[in-house]
Amino acid sequence: MRELLLPKFNNNDEGCVLVDWAVEDGDEVFADEVVAEVETAKALEELVADVDGVLHRLVEVGAQCEFGRPVGLLFDSHQERDDYLANLASADVGTAPEGEDEDHDGGPEPILSDAARTLAQDHGIRSEQLRSLGKRVVKASDVQRLIDQGVMDQGAESAAAGAAADAAAVVRLSTRQRAVAAVVSEAHRTIPAAFAAIAVDLTAFRATRGGGAPYGLVELLVKAMAARQADFPLFFATPGADHTLVLASDANVGVTIDVGTGLFIPVLRDAARRPIGDLADDLMDFRVSALRQNFRGDAFADEAITLSLHNDPDIILAAPIVHPGRTCVVTLCAERSEVSLAEDGTPFTRPVTTVAVTYDHRYLNGRDAVRFLTAVKQDLESADAIARLAG
Repeated sequence: MRELLLPKFNNNDEGCVLVDWAVEDGDEVFADEVVAEVETAKALEELVADVDGVLHRLVEVGAQCEFGRPVGLLFDSHQERDDYLANLASADVGTAPEGEDEDHDGGPEPILSDAARTLAQDHGIRSEQLRSLGKRVVKASDVQRLIDQGVMDQGAESAAAGAAADAAAVVRLSTRQRAVAAVVSEAHRTIPAAFAAIAVDLTAFRATRGGGAPYGLVELLVKAMAARQADFPLFFATPGADHTLVLASDANVGVTIDVGTGLFIPVLRDAARRPIGDLADDLMDFRVSALRQNFRGDAFADEAITLSLHNDPDIILAAPIVHPGRTCVVTLCAERSEVSLAEDGTPFTRPVTTVAVTYDHRYLNGRDAVRFLTAVKQDLESADAIARLAG
């Protein structure tokens, strides 16, 4: 028997969410075969078997898993796995009163895997319903089939009758959304986040676009953020142990990419020193990779700060979560027109956007957030600063 261990996919997370099993419990797998899909704070990853074997799952879909811990077992044969399950079952019933492991007709109770037992208890599946399967060894997938068929505890039927009548209005969350829910819940549970936002006048930026500049607002904001690393190093840090922060050596900016195939956060490396045209090329490559879901293995490595894009029309404010392993996330909202008054009182319109920062209040304070946003705003509103950043 070999443990199917969860490798450490990146250095910023302590664990991940198991999104889906690619192999049924009890099926044979082969070395280098993909057996599960997991989701870190940044991307989906594939878990592969390192040896041939018969799979026994230890965790269910949607479970939060720690790196370095086993999520399954690989047995040399089906018989070895059956013996393992039988030993588990005998350990459970060894101290039970005489006859308790038999049904009302004198037949033996089925043997349940750990996952099947937990699932049955959580959903009120009774012994006679498990015996109705006609199986000696019951797996989690067998219990799930009972649940999907609407089998429930007789005592709960009256309470569930109203909900069952309205079953057409019930939507089951996808495995991907359940994984998102786990990440978001963990972030809200562990990170005391605060928020600040600032309006940015895009008149100077629009003037550069009129000149045919080969970059967009996203690339310019990435450059403006990266240029401020020396002044605001804690915004580019990773939380460590005992109230410490590990400062980043380079301004590596992760940018959210969502083209309908899931959320990804690939990293624009060394953004402060690289030409803005190179960053624009990388962002285009990232969008293509997101469509094809074929990112390079190092595309998500060494992120120091995150830029979350919310540029759908009419989005004026957004406050995303701070991912574990980061101290903040910067937000760029949609461009919009705003009516202002000239010095003589004449109304005019100007292009504006909102740049915001959600930050971990354990490491960053409100004054720091406002100073950081003001510095970025000054760079985005100055024609000289824009020329310097884009040069």
